[in-house]
Amino acid sequence: MPVITMLSPKGGVGKTTTALILATELASKGSSVVMIDADPNFPLARWAGKEGKPSNIEVIQEIDEDEIISTIDQARKRADYVIVDLEGKASARATNALLMSHLALVPIQGSELDAVEAARAFKIVRNAGTARDRPLPVAAVLTRTPASTRLWPRDLKAVVSNLEGAGIPLIATALAERGAFRGLFSMGGTLDDMTAADVGSLDSARQNAAAFAYDVVSLLAEGLSA
Repeated sequence: MPVITMLSPKGGVGKTTTALILATELASKGSSVVMIDADPNFPLARWAGKEGKPSNIEVIQEIDEDEIISTIDQARKRADYVIVDLEGKASARATNALLMSHLALVPIQGSELDAVEAARAFKIVRNAGTARDRPLPVAAVLTRTPASTRLWPRDLKAVVSNLEGAGIPLIATALAERGAFRGLFSMGGTLDDMTAADVGSLDSARQNAAAFAYDVVSLLAEGLSA
């Protein structure tokens, strides 16, 4: 089954939030998902320890970089999707995970510094594609953006332009800065478990998450059929 890997050399860009949003949206549609938490801080494992984790999501803590290939291999045999949340730095664990992946996603915020750091992630992905003798599809994900594109600042628009100029695909739906997304980690569970009393603009957050997941699945399908 498809393996989607998240990576970013820069902390605080919403990498783990992106992984969790995707996983919970896939699970809400009935798919089984294994999340491999390969971030040394294990944020997904902490989320899984709270109430509300869907029964069709499994979270595995991966601490051994030599075992991640076999962990991914076993996971994809029992789940519809495998999502790997990597630490950002180049490492044997990152390379091994990417060798097993069908799609790599690089979350990025709208600043020149983030764009520079993200370039390192794209290089890691390209090197993994070279190592396995076939390109690994990769796309950038804009995170923590203003909800309306009309409110996007100039530097964010410049980042988008630079990505397009470099020929790097961009997931069409950006993940906006929303309290509901942050609330996944503080409250546990999924967006479907939240109420309007818990967070504001919940319907907008749900629509944003659903559109994002649809875009990722569509891009993944294109890569698998190529």
